[in-house]
Amino acid sequence: MQILEVRGNGRERGRAHGEALRLMVHEHLARWRQALLEDLLVDPDTYVDEFLSDTDFVASAQQHTPDLLDEVRGISEGAGTDWRYTFVRQLSDEEPWYRRARKLGAWPGRSRVMQRDPDAGQFGGAVPPKGCSSVGRNAGAGQPMLIAQNMDCPLWFDGHQVALKVSDPRTGVDAWVFTVAGKISLAGMNSRGLAMTCNTLYQLDYNPCGLAEDFVVRGYLAQPDVQAGLDFMQRIPHASGQNYTVPGPGGQVLNLECSRGGVVRWRPWAGADRVFHTNHALASTDDAIYREQFAAVAELQRKRLNSETTASRFAELQRWFGDARELITAERVKAALSSKIGPLCREGEHEGRRDGYTIGCLLLHLGETPFMEIAPGPPNRVLFQTLRF
Repeated sequence: MQILEVRGNGRERGRAHGEALRLMVHEHLARWRQALLEDLLVDPDTYVDEFLSDTDFVASAQQHTPDLLDEVRGISEGAGTDWRYTFVRQLSDEEPWYRRARKLGAWPGRSRVMQRDPDAGQFGGAVPPKGCSSVGRNAGAGQPMLIAQNMDCPLWFDGHQVALKVSDPRTGVDAWVFTVAGKISLAGMNSRGLAMTCNTLYQLDYNPCGLAEDFVVRGYLAQPDVQAGLDFMQRIPHASGQNYTVPGPGGQVLNLECSRGGVVRWRPWAGADRVFHTNHALASTDDAIYREQFAAVAELQRKRLNSETTASRFAELQRWFGDARELITAERVKAALSSKIGPLCREGEHEGRRDGYTIGCLLLHLGETPFMEIAPGPPNRVLFQTLRF
């Protein structure tokens, strides 16, 4: 895992990122392009142009997080990459639902894109959105709040992991962000006690004019305190169905299921001192688009277009954390996220047409002095590193 510190305004941070990781950024974009070619019978340039034309993610980022849009421009300038591809790689939750709609012939004004053999190619076809399993613990009983996640992504993400320390002298807010080369974020925490992990909720309604998930994460982590962070999450239009695990008032950890229709909170039981989540909605019913698109889709195709292990991983989280009498410790969280049952810890097990892989396990400790523990790979065999502000 590369560890990189970037400072200054958005353009300066992005250029530093792109220049320092130039070769890795190019390799990551080449892998994404290859995965796209192995999944779809399309010209990548045409597909990317249509995707950007059919959505308003650039405009939304400019409205809600202009400094972050400048950071993406800086990455492209520093690495010498095509701006279009650099921006689209920030949309690793949005491009998959667009691709899904195009495969199903459900995008207005666009023809259906044809899919290649789903098991063909070096990458086993391309992958819909990230998987991921998360858990959070309230502050209390002498223990600080803890938020943790296994970040499950396509196998081809591996080798490009980056821990990005972001410093903006204008705000005085620093952040540690786990990501891959060329992307502004996957998940992370800041020096003011905010933290965010993410679980794709592919069934919830999307918004082509909303703020994309990578910009949501970094926009949230730029906030100065817990209430400002929650206000930001309520204020912005969400582009994708997503569960975010974040701190709430009074030391309470929250699950926020976000989508086009708004923000809905979920807890496993009333008064629970913990939350846990995978990749299916547990509280929100904002799924009209999904139900319409999949009404006439065969079960096998439905499985290929969704995460097949979300229910089994959630059941394993329940086994570890579903008993209120069991304390949640950092050691217990690490043990759970190393479990091959579910599988919570994923090492490229083939799932239909997709290889899921745990590219990182994060433990975000939110005490008086926040710090991150991170294993840049499956935590059952990759050692944790500690990152402090």
